[in-house]
Amino acid sequence: MFLGYLPDVANKFKKNEVLSRIFGYLFDALDESSEVHQRIIALKAGEEFVVYFEGGVRAIEQAYNTKMPKEAFYESHSEMVDFQMVVFGKEIFFIAPNSLCEIKNPLDDARDLIEYHASAFLSSIQLFPGNLAVFESLDVHAGGISANAESSLVQKVVVKVPKQYVKLNF
Repeated sequence: MFLGYLPDVANKFKKNEVLSRIFGYLFDALDESSEVHQRIIALKAGEEFVVYFEGGVRAIEQAYNTKMPKEAFYESHSEMVDFQMVVFGKEIFFIAPNSLCEIKNPLDDARDLIEYHASAFLSSIQLFPGNLAVFESLDVHAGGISANAESSLVQKVVVKVPKQYVKLNF
């Protein structure tokens, strides 16, 4: 997992052309004058719009209302890395290592999705506009959690990137 404020982590996207294009797209998503930003903030709860890029990358622009922690949906992916960034609103993510989680539904190849039961070994982070979370295959994550006791609108983008383009090296 990687977490960073997009304007501060631009150098991470210089590793290849695919990541460079993703950075440009994410930067546009935060630019209030851009078409991408306007499209995302126009989404109503339950709506989404998908943008396809070269290299098998796709961006899912979406809007939803946050939920209570007991409604969390825990997932990971085998082939794709999730780049998740809020454009408007804020949400909590629960994160756990997949080795400490029990699988609820095994890999669905068509959706690249593994579903998990809730784990006692969770950490949490808050995403706010521009805060980017990158989840790799080892990262079980559950987003869309309310940051307080009330549901609120989140408008965001999830960029699905084939794992061969992403190397989170230390």
